[in-house]
Amino acid sequence: MEQDLNKMKTLKTITEVLNQSYERQSMLQQVLESFLAITHFEAGWIFLGDQKLSLVADAGLPEALTVDDKRPMCGSKSCHCLSRYENHRLNDAINIITCKRLEDAIASGTYDTGGFTHHATVPLQNEHKRFGVFNVTAPQRNEFHSEELELLQSIADQITHALVRVELFEQEEKRGQYLQMLHTFSAQLRTMDHIDDFCNVINHKLIDGFPINGCQIESEWKDLRIGEETENLYKIPLNQVSGHVIYFTEHPLSAVDQEILSLASQHIGLTIREMLIRRREKEMIQLQERETLAQDLHDTVNQLLYSMTATSSALEAMNEDPKLSDPLLDLKQLSNQALQEMREIIENKKSHMLTHGLLSALRQYAESLNIRLDIESTGTTSIPPYIEEALYKIGREAIHNVYKHAFVNEANIRLEGQENQLVFIISDQGVGMNQSIQPKQFGLKGIEERIQYLNGILNIDSNKGEGVRLTIILPIERG
Repeated sequence: MEQDLNKMKTLKTITEVLNQSYERQSMLQQVLESFLAITHFEAGWIFLGDQKLSLVADAGLPEALTVDDKRPMCGSKSCHCLSRYENHRLNDAINIITCKRLEDAIASGTYDTGGFTHHATVPLQNEHKRFGVFNVTAPQRNEFHSEELELLQSIADQITHALVRVELFEQEEKRGQYLQMLHTFSAQLRTMDHIDDFCNVINHKLIDGFPINGCQIESEWKDLRIGEETENLYKIPLNQVSGHVIYFTEHPLSAVDQEILSLASQHIGLTIREMLIRRREKEMIQLQERETLAQDLHDTVNQLLYSMTATSSALEAMNEDPKLSDPLLDLKQLSNQALQEMREIIENKKSHMLTHGLLSALRQYAESLNIRLDIESTGTTSIPPYIEEALYKIGREAIHNVYKHAFVNEANIRLEGQENQLVFIISDQGVGMNQSIQPKQFGLKGIEERIQYLNGILNIDSNKGEGVRLTIILPIERG
């Protein structure tokens, strides 16, 4: 009677432990020891794991299984039960299996096996997930009492339910930790305005803090790869802008991991959108400032120069002193030249010249000089305004050079948009030039300065009698 009471008390303790504990390893260790105390089993061990099973609890192991810090209990290749479990061949509720680990120890005769040869194995699993195996054994036994096996099955079912509960608790705990980390990550992202800072936050807050090895961001703004690339990848769209993020991982991600990375992708998309908006606002402010300056020049300096030109022309017409003829002529020519240059500056600075696009504006300018322009364009649906305006000025200078120096009335322009750069080529079949002595005499100095300001590259290909080909490469940030 007392024995039955102790048994009931122990079972109650096991149930309480399984229902209340949130620490997996200590819970299983206590349940295993309690189970052995109320049955004829004298030893037991529990393996758990998703991809690879490992020992998490044991009691009563013989010397043969505890040597070298329980080295014989590591690995599944030399174990019948784990091999069958991993290959989905552990189908019965309770399985009586010869212990390969003990079999090998008996064969070597080096360490005491405690008389254990067989163990009862119960898979810890439900219809949704497999957690591991629960093994118990007794010395000199290859069969076990049915009542104890039924109890073993009952305890195994309770363990499985407890593992589900603990896993849900751990997921929620991990979700809470991840959300705190995500808050810090998003707060730092919102302060980013430079590509290097953006990559640094992704590397140190996202890759170092979450279970990923690297990521690849493909967007209308930029294509970036940060960290390491692995075989496992998860692709999540950027809802706020066109593009997506690819996350690289060593192991499959849990539902919580995927949820958090999806939220991280939203923050990345928001940051990219905000950076694009800020950049466009900055460009618009610059263009507005230039238009204001152009209008101010038109209303003030341009009018004064016009008055000077008119006055010099009137003075020249009224002059009767031969000594003043040359000075007045010089004054008239200089004022006319100054007026013309001011008008060109105003025209170049006014962004409405590009209302119909860069290539249309260049064609219009070429036609004003009676030059026929053959144009080819690929991959240039969107060019940042500051790049477009710079290319317009460069193109005008190049076309003007054709008009002045090439002695032909045709030119070719090719504009090619590549991943992170624009290639602008203008060429003619004119008289060409000797690069070693002539480049700055052919109006290239202004072009060179504009390209240098944009961190671009200028290549000049020309020989006397073979025309001129200018290849301009400008770095570009898409947006």
